[in-house]
Amino acid sequence: MREAIILAGGQGWRLKPTTWIPKPLLRINRETLIDRQINWLRSHGFEKVVVASNRDDLTKLSVTFSIEEENLGTGGATKKAFKNINGTLAYVMNVDDIVFYDPNELYDYATKGAGTLLAKPTLPFSRVTLRNGIEVLRFERRSTLDSYVSAGHHVFKKAVVERYFPEKGDFEFTTMQRLADQKVLRGYTYHGMWLTINTMKDLLEARTYFK
Repeated sequence: MREAIILAGGQGWRLKPTTWIPKPLLRINRETLIDRQINWLRSHGFEKVVVASNRDDLTKLSVTFSIEEENLGTGGATKKAFKNINGTLAYVMNVDDIVFYDPNELYDYATKGAGTLLAKPTLPFSRVTLRNGIEVLRFERRSTLDSYVSAGHHVFKKAVVERYFPEKGDFEFTTMQRLADQKVLRGYTYHGMWLTINTMKDLLEARTYFK
């Protein structure tokens, strides 16, 4: 049985005060963001989905909730949610990162203990190339960075989470580097569309895409 964890405990501060709706409950046209992610996982064969959050009313779909009494950060939330995972491996994703591929690819790729989906982000600004520091040679709107960044989708073995993840705090700051140092973290490059919902502009663009 393939299992997954959706991290859905963020407050969505960058969307306030335009909207005070919790980020997982934002509507992406006909369904909420959390329901879209659950249905996406289910469509690829993930039978058990654990939602890590501070509330248990985010969806009416059949899921298991891992409730945080206090803010544990992504690392603490993941470690707590893994107590509901029956197997030795789970797909872990942010509720606000939408990608378009088969998550089983990353699931099967994380053979050493951990895997992370990597993408090249599109700059929200125009990139300008200068000559002699003043003459504009090229003006590129929405250009793509050459470097890879984390797309918010990962796979972790339970033993790795139990050993390296904090009880409280974000795993992105220290844990991922520790996994890299231990040579158990593999990066899987993704070249498809990546929508991340951080601002109202991001939300409107996502709604336009799915419309």
